[in-house]
Amino acid sequence: MQKEKMGRMGIPATLFANLQRVFRCLRFGRSLKAKSPTLSVAQMRMLSFFNEQNVVYISEISRTLDMSLQSVNNLVHRLETMGHVERSKNSRDKRMSDIRLTDKGRIGFQAFRGEQLEVISEILSGIEPAEQRLLSATVETTAMILEKAAAKKDIDKA
Repeated sequence: MQKEKMGRMGIPATLFANLQRVFRCLRFGRSLKAKSPTLSVAQMRMLSFFNEQNVVYISEISRTLDMSLQSVNNLVHRLETMGHVERSKNSRDKRMSDIRLTDKGRIGFQAFRGEQLEVISEILSGIEPAEQRLLSATVETTAMILEKAAAKKDIDKA
């Protein structure tokens, strides 16, 4: 059996190439038929973050999404201008703002997720059930590996 050629940073070349292919295929924004102006990937990531929590803070978003405070502030400001989030003063610490998803933001995020599910369903409809199960197991393993690597990176930063 021939040893596989190693690519960037010691990653097997085929693994690296296949991961790149997967990431390219997961750019759902281009394949969605948006009825209103689309949000950027960064804005959708942020809305996803808001969707999971009632109140969030700039520093928390920055740390979790691994973005600079300035970038997060800019994105929040744009989402606020668009009516997707709202800021209010924190009652315990006046230096902080409570940021919440508005009804418009929640509806927009849910519509985007619905469109994502439609695209995924369309893609998977052409795949046999056995292949779907294999794909599911592979993606689950991939997610666990990437989550473990992200957690290690967070520990190393501390």
